[in-house]
Amino acid sequence: RGFFALVPDLFWRIQPGVQLSDKSDADSKQAFGLLQKFDIAKGVEDIQASISFLRAIKGATGKVGTLGYCLGGQLAYLTAIRTDSDASVGYYGIRIQDQLDEAKNISHPLVLHIAEADEFTPPPAQKKINEALKPNPKVTIYSYPLMDHAFARVGGKHYDKANADLANVRSQTFFRQHLS
Repeated sequence: RGFFALVPDLFWRIQPGVQLSDKSDADSKQAFGLLQKFDIAKGVEDIQASISFLRAIKGATGKVGTLGYCLGGQLAYLTAIRTDSDASVGYYGIRIQDQLDEAKNISHPLVLHIAEADEFTPPPAQKKINEALKPNPKVTIYSYPLMDHAFARVGGKHYDKANADLANVRSQTFFRQHLS
């Protein structure tokens, strides 16, 4: 799509190179175990290191955006607050409602894609997120009715092509606006 991409191994401190799927109960159990051990602050530091690395890539513009799903969606939210990323996009981020005290520090444009039927971010949590973030002009929130967590994960059990395509076009447009 015309961007340089870097996918950091965020679990390198716990289990380097882990590959998981949402189609296996064993993988899901392992994913939740890794999530419990994951240090959010260290993860954001790793993202900042990745951003700094990308800014120096020859041929790149120097502008960097971040994109994350699930835990990565939460990290995208925190990246808009704690790093010098130029723009961030989070898909069905978990636990954002528990970190809204940091919302006042959002310093970079942020898009959040919220699945309205998300079992991990239920309607009361979504309401808190919307109430706290919608007034901020740097934040754009898109909601997807009837969609469950991971609706944009190709091959996943909740994948929905139409809504995934819509979210992806919105994300690409956002990045073109802020990174070009």
